[in-house]
This record gives sequence, structure tokens and C-alpha cells, in this order.
Amino acid sequence: MFSNFKAMQRFYGIEFFSKNLALLYIHLIILILIVFALAGIGVSVETDTSSFSYVILIDNSQSMSAHDLLPNRLSVAKEEAKRFIDMLPTGVEIGVISFSGESKVHQILDTSKIKTKLAIDAINFGEVSGTNVHNALITANNIFQNRQMKAVILISDGQLNVVEAPEVIRYLNRNNIIVNTIGVGTIEGGVVEGLNMISKIDEDFLKAISFNSNGQFFMAENPEELRSSFEEIIIQTRKEVSIDLSLYFLIGVIILLSISWILYTLRFRIIP
Repeated sequence: MFSNFKAMQRFYGIEFFSKNLALLYIHLIILILIVFALAGIGVSVETDTSSFSYVILIDNSQSMSAHDLLPNRLSVAKEEAKRFIDMLPTGVEIGVISFSGESKVHQILDTSKIKTKLAIDAINFGEVSGTNVHNALITANNIFQNRQMKAVILISDGQLNVVEAPEVIRYLNRNNIIVNTIGVGTIEGGVVEGLNMISKIDEDFLKAISFNSNGQFFMAENPEELRSSFEEIIIQTRKEVSIDLSLYFLIGVIILLSISWILYTLRFRIIP
């Protein structure tokens, strides 16, 4: 209670009342970044970007658990979706939907590639059986709202079992939606996990909806060919785009908090 702190500091080599300006500056920067993040600060730049808004539809039905593409079709579908996002220019609006017997929106239209990739990573196998492409396209159209230039990237094995293809095509034509399809699977097929049955890719269906909506059909078996094909469907134009910086500010906050914690934890310790 009545210790001589100066004597103890000399003996133990510890500065009890240090003026740790480094931590003070770090905490001030953290506070500023939090304020910027909450304020929703962004920047507007004029750049080459796509004239289309895109919604990525990822089939997460049970047939996507087949192992004819390793580790399974769903994992390959997610990787192809993220590869497509990487190739998109800055400022493109992207949405993400998974579908099986029902559709689930994982990401509304957003220009943040980081958010979109995180949304894709969160996709797991659907709980409702079936492959309802028609319902997924209706959900995608609702996300587009009043956008005029709208395109869908449908990544699936094409195993349609809800609503026939002609009805799907009529809906696409009525709503002016371009669908580019990426086939995930092989002609030989693969065993569906837990069902002990062979599932083969249905190229005919995927080709039909892409051809009849002025889109293109690709196969995921050849990643290099697929990467070059993506460039064909990304029609670019020059316009002013807005980039939301909130997520980047929050990432900076997390990094600085980690540094602050490390400095505080090791303040009186010796690193071996």
C-alpha cells in the first residue's frame, strides 16, 4: 500500500506508470476507423466496369455431393463462382443465391467482392430436396428489381426435377434475363453421397436455357478454358462507380485491435 514505486521500478526493471503513446495512437486510430465504418463512407471513381448486374445461382441440392469432380461438385461450384468474381472489374453489382428445393438469398446486389466471396463460402447443402431452377430465377429477378442489364450465372449439374425447361425459358424471355450456365459434373457421373445412386450432368438442359436466353454454356472440367470464357461474358463500359469502404475500415479495426492486444499482453513479458 505504501510502496516506493521508484525503488521498485529500479529493482524489477518495470515502469509502472509508463506513458505508452504507441497504444494511445493505436486506440485513437481504432476509434476513427469505427466512426468511418459506421458513417458508411465510400468513394466514387470513374472506371471500366461491367454494364451488367450479376446474380450467381449455385445449385446446392443433394446431387451436388457427387465426387466425379473433387472434392465434390458443390465445392467446385463455389470455387468457380469465386473465380468469376475475381475476374469482374471494380464496381459491378453481384448477388448470390443457393437453391435446391427452395432458394436462399445469401447476398443482395453489392459491389463488395469480399462480402460476396464470404457469402459463397457460407453455402452448404440445402435442407429441402429437389432442384427448383425456376424458383431460383424468380428470386434472382426479385433481387434485380428495376435493373435493365441483368445476367445470371447458373452453376449446376442441370438435374432439373421441378418445373419443365420450356416454362423456365418462357420466364427468362418475359423478364429479359440472360443466363450463362456452368455445368458441374461429368457425362459418366458420380455417386451421390448417402443415396448410393449415380448422378450425371444434364448438359441438354443447361445448354437449352443459356441458348434461349442469349447466354453461353461452359463446363467446369477445364478451369483454364473456363477462365478465358468468362472474359467473353463480361461486357465492359466506362462509368462512375461507388465503392463502399466500411468493410475495409472494420478489417483495419480488427487488425489494430489484435496488435493492441499483443502489445498489452507482452508488455511485461520476455519473448523466449
